Amino acid sequence: MGAPIVHLEFKSADFDRTAAFYAKLFDWRTEKNASSSYMKLDSSDGPSGGWVRADLVQAPGPIAYLTVDDLPAKLAEVEKAGGRILVHSLPFAGGGEVGLFADPDGNVLGLWRRKAGAPGARRWRSRSRSPRRRSRSCAARPPPPPWSRRRWCSP
Repeated sequence: MGAPIVHLEFKSADFDRTAAFYAKLFDWRTEKNASSSYMKLDSSDGPSGGWVRADLVQAPGPIAYLTVDDLPAKLAEVEKAGGRILVHSLPFAGGGEVGLFADPDGNVLGLWRRKAGAPGARRWRSRSRSPRRRSRSCAARPPPPPWSRRRWCSP
């Protein structure tokens, strides 16, 4: 699958009511941010999720976010394919930046470029970088980041 859904956002006119509703039905736990404009779903399985205060939302329904490596390039592809850009770039509290677009039918989707080094983010490499010197000793190499599947040294 190309770009999986990694985050879902819904709107809520009353965070307390929304939190009580989902806690009662599914034992979901939520947490409001300091400005009370966003309420995060505390979940370890599945995509992350949350609710935006209804007066701040312009989308007609929930927004699914997909990860991309290059936000400006993907938004340019969206326009060429017939979509409409709603937001070019906003910082994302979880790391990185997001953009929003509407498809030709008016459905709103989000694109999320994770900050380099954030869990799940891909490592950015310049094609023009000079060759790295490789150490012969595994002890001299830094350990791989926790989100990496790569093993730099054999056990």
